[in-house]
Amino acid sequence: MEREKDLGTYIAPTGLLHPLVAVYREFIASGDRVNGTRYQYETSLRLHVEPYFGGVPIGSVRPKDLQAWLKWMVEDRGYMESTAINRYETLAGVFSFAVANEYITKNPCVHVRTSRRRAKRRAKKRIQLPTLAEIEAIERNLPGPYKLLVWLMAGCGLRIGEASAVTLEQFDFESGVLYVDRQVTQDGENEKPKTARQKAITKGRGRAHCVRHLKWRDMDEGRAVPLPAYVASKVKEHVRLYGTFRVEGGPNRLKGDYMFSNVGRTNILMYSLVDRLWRGARKAAGVVRKITPHWLRHFFASAGLSKGVPVSDIAEWLGHRDPRITLETYAHIMPDAPGRLRSLMDSVFTGQTELTLPLEFDALVETA
Repeated sequence: MEREKDLGTYIAPTGLLHPLVAVYREFIASGDRVNGTRYQYETSLRLHVEPYFGGVPIGSVRPKDLQAWLKWMVEDRGYMESTAINRYETLAGVFSFAVANEYITKNPCVHVRTSRRRAKRRAKKRIQLPTLAEIEAIERNLPGPYKLLVWLMAGCGLRIGEASAVTLEQFDFESGVLYVDRQVTQDGENEKPKTARQKAITKGRGRAHCVRHLKWRDMDEGRAVPLPAYVASKVKEHVRLYGTFRVEGGPNRLKGDYMFSNVGRTNILMYSLVDRLWRGARKAAGVVRKITPHWLRHFFASAGLSKGVPVSDIAEWLGHRDPRITLETYAHIMPDAPGRLRSLMDSVFTGQTELTLPLEFDALVETA
């Protein structure tokens, strides 16, 4: 410290003056984040950080305190290990923010070891897949204007928010491609609350629904997903029977001819309606398992991977930022991959299969 003072480089830490919770709020307000991310951070602060750390100064938090916090979330609050690690990684970002802004000089998270990959391997055992018979049974019991949701999720791997926001302009029937570039979310900008009730609902499920661009993508960037002929025929049938719902641009909206709307055809499709219709259709179909719409996305991924479609392609079509996410999530549905590889190499070496490879090709080589 004295040496740094002599050099004029000493920075006095102020961590004992600033509560962790207050720095967390500064972290949330900083940067260019979509509303959904900010809401997630606010929820984690309210439910996980503030109840445990209270008014503790950020400079007094030690690695052992973070380890105890992780244990508290799993054992006392009943969260899955992967969920606790997600919350921890956000908090680690808060400490990095504090170091960058000179509240503290060292990040205690450096000395805390967590394994997202191990937690993911444990969690993936809980992923369940619907059968085609169950998917068809639920689809039959959905109201006509909403049956197409099933095929967009099971046949193209869309998330429920992406499927709800699909417009006619996103389909290229000639090329067999669906261009995904938007989603319905519950993180829109509410009008400025005036009453106590309005202030309360802006903190929970009462946030405004909106149609916005995909998270993690630039405004002019989406992803191209293969459009199976079967799904394309369902899309054309849907348009013939129910038409589209025109939305003009404006607050919380993107312009387009949407495939879905609310029951009265006065607004976009809301999460609550999808949930109510889905639960009703599942019950009417006699499906006892608690299949959720997200299971259809698992069905899409597992179908492609089990038939040998490369993980990198499936990851791109699912909208995963990193193919490792796809591999860690769905590796267990490819148990026959080693056997298929052994059979392939045996047939190559015995001359039963002719392997044609370019003599030269570019490759990324990872150096030690």
